[in-house]
Amino acid sequence: MVRYITENNIRREMTSEEETAFDNEQNAMRVPNKLKEIINMRRFFSFSGTISGSTFILRSLFTIVLSIPFIVIVFSMLGSIVFSYMDIDLASAEGMTMAESNAIGEDAGLKIAEEMMEIGPMAWFSQKISTFWIIASIISLIPVLWFGLATYYKRVSALFYSQRVKAFIAFLVAEATLDIVALTSGNNAVYWICALIGLGIFGFLLFSNSPIGEHDG
Repeated sequence: MVRYITENNIRREMTSEEETAFDNEQNAMRVPNKLKEIINMRRFFSFSGTISGSTFILRSLFTIVLSIPFIVIVFSMLGSIVFSYMDIDLASAEGMTMAESNAIGEDAGLKIAEEMMEIGPMAWFSQKISTFWIIASIISLIPVLWFGLATYYKRVSALFYSQRVKAFIAFLVAEATLDIVALTSGNNAVYWICALIGLGIFGFLLFSNSPIGEHDG
Protein backbone atom coordinates (compact mmCIF):
# COMPACT_ATOMS: atom_id res chain seq x y z
CA MET A 1 0.00 0.00 0.00
CA VAL A 2 2.80 2.42 0.92
CA ARG A 3 4.65 1.51 -2.28
CA TYR A 4 1.49 2.17 -4.32
CA ILE A 5 1.00 5.63 -2.74
CA THR A 6 4.67 6.49 -3.25
CA GLU A 7 4.55 5.57 -6.95
CA ASN A 8 1.43 7.71 -7.43
CA ASN A 9 3.14 10.71 -5.80
CA ILE A 10 6.17 10.26 -8.04
CA ARG A 11 4.02 10.04 -11.16
CA ARG A 12 2.24 13.34 -10.39
CA GLU A 13 5.56 15.16 -10.59
CA MET A 14 6.65 13.56 -13.87
CA THR A 15 6.31 14.54 -17.48
CA SER A 16 5.01 11.95 -19.97
CA GLU A 17 8.56 11.09 -21.09
CA GLU A 18 9.75 10.70 -17.53
CA GLU A 19 6.71 8.54 -16.69
CA THR A 20 7.45 6.26 -19.65
CA ALA A 21 11.07 5.90 -18.52
CA PHE A 22 9.89 5.23 -14.98
CA ASP A 23 7.50 2.48 -16.18
CA ASN A 24 10.27 0.86 -18.22
CA GLU A 25 12.55 0.89 -15.19
CA GLN A 26 9.87 -0.68 -12.98
CA ASN A 27 9.15 -3.39 -15.57
CA ALA A 28 12.87 -4.13 -15.87
CA MET A 29 13.01 -4.61 -12.10
CA ARG A 30 10.01 -6.97 -12.07
CA VAL A 31 11.51 -9.40 -14.60
CA PRO A 32 14.48 -10.43 -12.39
CA ASN A 33 12.09 -10.78 -9.44
CA LYS A 34 9.92 -13.18 -11.44
CA LEU A 35 12.99 -15.14 -12.47
CA LYS A 36 14.08 -15.34 -8.83
CA GLU A 37 10.65 -16.68 -7.86
CA ILE A 38 10.86 -19.37 -10.55
CA ILE A 39 14.40 -20.32 -9.51
CA ASN A 40 13.39 -20.45 -5.84
CA MET A 41 10.66 -22.97 -6.73
CA ARG A 42 13.44 -25.44 -7.56
CA ARG A 43 14.04 -25.94 -3.84
CA PHE A 44 10.69 -27.73 -3.55
CA PHE A 45 12.06 -30.44 -5.88
CA SER A 46 15.66 -30.44 -4.67
CA PHE A 47 17.22 -33.23 -2.62
CA SER A 48 18.47 -30.87 0.07
CA GLY A 49 17.29 -29.26 3.28
CA THR A 50 14.94 -30.61 5.92
CA ILE A 51 11.21 -30.39 6.63
CA SER A 52 8.97 -30.77 9.67
CA GLY A 53 6.30 -33.43 10.12
CA SER A 54 3.50 -30.98 9.22
CA THR A 55 5.29 -30.00 6.01
CA PHE A 56 5.86 -33.69 5.29
CA ILE A 57 2.12 -34.46 5.40
CA LEU A 58 1.28 -31.34 3.36
CA ARG A 59 3.82 -32.24 0.68
CA SER A 60 2.50 -35.82 0.66
CA LEU A 61 -1.02 -34.50 0.06
CA PHE A 62 0.26 -32.15 -2.65
CA THR A 63 1.64 -35.19 -4.45
CA ILE A 64 -2.00 -36.12 -5.13
CA VAL A 65 -2.49 -32.73 -6.83
CA LEU A 66 0.60 -33.32 -8.97
CA SER A 67 -0.87 -36.71 -9.95
CA ILE A 68 -3.94 -35.14 -11.58
CA PRO A 69 -2.37 -34.82 -15.09
CA PHE A 70 -1.30 -38.48 -14.94
CA ILE A 71 -4.79 -39.57 -13.83
CA VAL A 72 -6.41 -37.54 -16.63
CA ILE A 73 -4.06 -39.08 -19.21
CA VAL A 74 -4.75 -42.63 -17.99
CA PHE A 75 -8.53 -42.16 -18.04
CA SER A 76 -8.33 -40.53 -21.49
CA MET A 77 -6.28 -43.46 -22.75
CA LEU A 78 -8.69 -46.04 -21.33
CA GLY A 79 -11.66 -44.08 -22.65
CA SER A 80 -10.23 -43.98 -26.17
CA ILE A 81 -9.56 -47.73 -26.06
CA VAL A 82 -13.10 -48.54 -24.88
CA PHE A 83 -14.63 -46.15 -27.41
CA SER A 84 -12.76 -47.94 -30.22
CA TYR A 85 -14.77 -51.08 -29.37
CA MET A 86 -18.10 -49.27 -29.64
CA ASP A 87 -19.84 -49.39 -33.01
CA ILE A 88 -20.89 -45.73 -32.83
CA ASP A 89 -19.53 -42.28 -33.60
CA LEU A 90 -19.74 -39.05 -31.61
CA ALA A 91 -22.63 -37.70 -33.70
CA SER A 92 -24.89 -40.69 -33.03
CA ALA A 93 -23.86 -40.88 -29.37
CA GLU A 94 -25.47 -37.52 -28.57
CA GLY A 95 -29.04 -38.75 -29.12
CA MET A 96 -28.67 -42.06 -27.28
CA THR A 97 -30.64 -42.98 -24.18
CA MET A 98 -28.97 -44.16 -20.98
CA ALA A 99 -30.16 -47.74 -21.57
CA GLU A 100 -28.69 -47.78 -25.08
CA SER A 101 -25.34 -46.36 -23.93
CA ASN A 102 -25.17 -48.91 -21.10
CA ALA A 103 -25.85 -51.76 -23.53
CA ILE A 104 -23.13 -50.56 -25.91
CA GLY A 105 -20.71 -50.17 -23.01
CA GLU A 106 -21.43 -53.72 -21.84
CA ASP A 107 -20.84 -55.07 -25.35
CA ALA A 108 -17.50 -53.22 -25.51
CA GLY A 109 -16.52 -54.63 -22.13
CA LEU A 110 -17.33 -58.17 -23.27
CA LYS A 111 -15.24 -57.72 -26.44
CA ILE A 112 -12.28 -56.47 -24.40
CA ALA A 113 -12.60 -59.37 -21.93
CA GLU A 114 -12.74 -61.91 -24.76
CA GLU A 115 -9.63 -60.49 -26.42
CA MET A 116 -7.75 -60.46 -23.11
CA MET A 117 -8.66 -64.09 -22.49
CA GLU A 118 -7.58 -65.00 -26.00
CA ILE A 119 -4.17 -63.29 -26.21
CA GLY A 120 -3.42 -62.45 -22.57
CA PRO A 121 -3.57 -59.09 -20.71
CA MET A 122 0.05 -58.07 -21.38
CA ALA A 123 -0.19 -58.76 -25.11
CA TRP A 124 -3.52 -56.94 -25.27
CA PHE A 125 -2.13 -53.83 -23.57
CA SER A 126 0.97 -53.84 -25.78
CA GLN A 127 -1.27 -53.86 -28.86
CA LYS A 128 -3.77 -51.24 -27.69
CA ILE A 129 -1.53 -48.68 -25.94
CA SER A 130 0.29 -46.50 -28.44
CA THR A 131 3.72 -44.90 -28.01
CA PHE A 132 2.05 -41.50 -27.56
CA TRP A 133 0.14 -42.65 -24.48
CA ILE A 134 3.22 -44.31 -22.99
CA ILE A 135 5.38 -41.19 -23.43
CA ALA A 136 2.63 -38.90 -22.13
CA SER A 137 2.11 -41.09 -19.05
CA ILE A 138 5.83 -41.20 -18.27
CA ILE A 139 6.26 -37.44 -18.67
CA SER A 140 3.27 -36.71 -16.41
CA LEU A 141 4.55 -39.18 -13.81
CA ILE A 142 8.12 -37.83 -13.55
CA PRO A 143 7.23 -34.70 -11.48
CA VAL A 144 5.13 -36.82 -9.12
CA LEU A 145 7.90 -39.32 -8.44
CA TRP A 146 10.57 -36.61 -8.20
CA PHE A 147 8.55 -34.51 -5.76
CA GLY A 148 7.62 -37.57 -3.69
CA LEU A 149 11.21 -38.76 -3.42
CA ALA A 150 12.40 -35.24 -2.57
CA THR A 151 9.77 -35.05 0.18
CA TYR A 152 10.92 -38.39 1.57
CA TYR A 153 14.57 -37.33 1.46
CA LYS A 154 13.95 -34.01 3.19
CA ARG A 155 12.04 -35.67 6.05
CA VAL A 156 14.58 -38.46 6.47
CA SER A 157 17.31 -35.80 6.52
CA ALA A 158 15.48 -34.03 9.35
CA LEU A 159 15.55 -37.20 11.47
CA PHE A 160 18.91 -38.72 10.46
CA TYR A 161 20.89 -35.77 9.13
CA SER A 162 24.38 -37.22 9.65
CA GLN A 163 23.37 -40.51 7.98
CA ARG A 164 20.66 -39.10 5.70
CA VAL A 165 21.76 -40.79 2.45
CA LYS A 166 22.08 -44.25 4.01
CA ALA A 167 18.81 -43.80 5.91
CA PHE A 168 17.03 -42.62 2.75
CA ILE A 169 18.19 -45.66 0.78
CA ALA A 170 17.25 -47.98 3.66
CA PHE A 171 13.72 -46.55 3.87
CA LEU A 172 13.28 -46.79 0.09
CA VAL A 173 14.43 -50.41 0.03
CA ALA A 174 12.12 -51.25 2.93
CA GLU A 175 9.11 -49.57 1.26
CA ALA A 176 9.83 -51.20 -2.11
CA THR A 177 10.24 -54.63 -0.50
CA LEU A 178 6.95 -54.28 1.38
CA ASP A 179 5.13 -53.25 -1.81
CA ILE A 180 6.56 -56.12 -3.85
CA VAL A 181 5.80 -58.72 -1.17
CA ALA A 182 2.28 -57.37 -0.66
CA LEU A 183 1.42 -57.38 -4.37
CA THR A 184 3.00 -60.72 -5.27
CA SER A 185 2.15 -62.83 -2.21
CA GLY A 186 -1.46 -63.53 -3.18
CA ASN A 187 -2.26 -63.77 0.52
CA ASN A 188 -4.60 -61.25 2.16
CA ALA A 189 -2.95 -61.64 5.56
CA VAL A 190 0.51 -60.93 4.14
CA TYR A 191 -0.86 -57.98 2.18
CA TRP A 192 -2.38 -56.34 5.26
CA ILE A 193 0.72 -57.01 7.37
CA CYS A 194 2.88 -55.26 4.77
CA ALA A 195 0.36 -52.41 4.55
CA LEU A 196 0.40 -51.93 8.32
CA ILE A 197 4.21 -51.95 8.43
CA GLY A 198 4.29 -49.37 5.63
CA LEU A 199 1.75 -47.25 7.52
CA GLY A 200 3.93 -47.55 10.62
CA ILE A 201 6.96 -46.27 8.69
CA PHE A 202 4.94 -43.31 7.43
CA GLY A 203 3.72 -42.60 10.96
CA PHE A 204 7.29 -42.73 12.27
CA LEU A 205 8.43 -40.18 9.70
CA LEU A 206 5.42 -37.99 10.40
CA PHE A 207 5.41 -37.91 14.22
CA SER A 208 9.06 -38.36 15.20
CA ASN A 209 10.75 -35.31 16.71
CA SER A 210 13.61 -33.85 14.69
CA PRO A 211 16.75 -32.56 16.44
CA ILE A 212 16.83 -29.71 13.92
CA GLY A 213 15.21 -26.57 15.26
CA GLU A 214 14.54 -24.62 12.06
CA HIS A 215 13.92 -26.37 8.76
CA ASP A 216 14.97 -24.94 5.41
CA GLY A 217 13.54 -27.46 2.94
